[in-house]
Amino acid sequence: MPASQRRYRTTLPTEPAWPVEWPASHRPQDPTLERKAAGRRRRFAMLVVVPVLLMLGSVYLHTVAAGLEARAADLDVRLDRAREEGERLEVRVAELSGAGRIRNLASEKLGMHEPESDTLKVYGDKAEDGNKNGTPQGGGRPR
Repeated sequence: MPASQRRYRTTLPTEPAWPVEWPASHRPQDPTLERKAAGRRRRFAMLVVVPVLLMLGSVYLHTVAAGLEARAADLDVRLDRAREEGERLEVRVAELSGAGRIRNLASEKLGMHEPESDTLKVYGDKAEDGNKNGTPQGGGRPR
């Protein structure tokens, strides 16, 4: 006996098999209808999908820009604080390196004396020229 040419849906063993009914979309269509449908899909994409994607991109860029603006503001605050700290440290360096303070520390803690005092003696004939070889200074008068 020849096999049946009908297609049957897959069913459970307890159900009867019914012939497959093809929906209208599976029927062969006219090529002009297919072209019209493709044109409709393209128009839909151009009118709906592309603007939606552009709006989502714009929202994303605004979100990123807002985050960067907040970070820039934070960095400006930190920069101002660092400048204030630098100015404060410059004032402190000026206070600590003042000539009066250095002279007091040198005389009190290190036992140094002013050059004009009677306790300081300058030896002019034994001056060196800055060489580390121990030879006497050459040329000119000693400093």
